[in-house]
Amino acid sequence: MANRSLKKAVGFRLTQDAVKLLKAMSDRTGLSQAGVMELAIREKAQRDGVKVESD
Repeated sequence: MANRSLKKAVGFRLTQDAVKLLKAMSDRTGLSQAGVMELAIREKAQRDGVKVESD
């Protein structure tokens, strides 16, 4: 994952089921919940062909 100092704090809401899935994925992979979210976003963007310029 990216350097911690380059990360930006964000907030959002999830359904109860999504929170349970996020926790389960975190436990299963050994990643933090934030790490799971970042990985999921990057994988989905790659599948959908979405790209952004890096800062």
